[in-house]
Amino acid sequence: MTAVYRGPVMWRTIATLSALWWVLIVAPALIGTRLLDHAGTAAATGRVLGVWLVGYVAQFVVFLMISRRSPRPVLLGWFISSMVPWAADWTAPLSLWWLAMWTALVVGYATWLVGAVSKVDHLRRDGVRGVGVVLEVIRPMFNVVVNKDAGRRVLRLSVERSDGGAPYEANLTGTFALGEVPESEDRVVVRIDPDEPHVIELIEDEPILRAAPQPTDLDPEMAERLRTLKIMRDRGDLTDAEFATARKRFLDQGSAPE
Repeated sequence: MTAVYRGPVMWRTIATLSALWWVLIVAPALIGTRLLDHAGTAAATGRVLGVWLVGYVAQFVVFLMISRRSPRPVLLGWFISSMVPWAADWTAPLSLWWLAMWTALVVGYATWLVGAVSKVDHLRRDGVRGVGVVLEVIRPMFNVVVNKDAGRRVLRLSVERSDGGAPYEANLTGTFALGEVPESEDRVVVRIDPDEPHVIELIEDEPILRAAPQPTDLDPEMAERLRTLKIMRDRGDLTDAEFATARKRFLDQGSAPE
């Protein structure tokens, strides 16, 4: 059974924005180089700096649009957007070969990103629905907190396709709200690439079927305490072992007769 997806074709949007991003990096460098050839006054130099500043801000805004629309992480893109425009501006007057090098870097990254997003389009359009049973939650070496409310985790899953076939293991990288990170034996609904079964993604609007007691199963005071423990674990304040011990002690106390 195919997980029907009727969303937009994202790669075209990313490609269009990436082309604009490249223009806003290269054009100020070329304009600045032209102005510097005729710069003889402080006012002329000020105009060059103004062009560079406007170009830097404009390309940064466009890359922000790319990052918000991209379903793939864009960490390298953030570095390029922060550093390459200034490098292009300052080195282009020395030699246009420098500008060619920065162009190759930007275009190469944009090509990779468009290709990655195109694969996501294919997965969401033609993907097969399945269920993944969490075998392990892999915490990164450095606790990756996307923002104050969410973090990134890798789930090792036993995947069961809805169209049949033997279960198999695959890794899924996802962003989860702190306190909502899946645990072992939880079940998540996934979308599977029919051509590359190990390429999967979480179907975000599907609920996670929890194996362990959840705050909604408990009285309000106990629920809040359990939620706090989960947030501390997901934030990195508690290890998985410390969390498991604390939760067991807490649940044992909550179920003990008065």
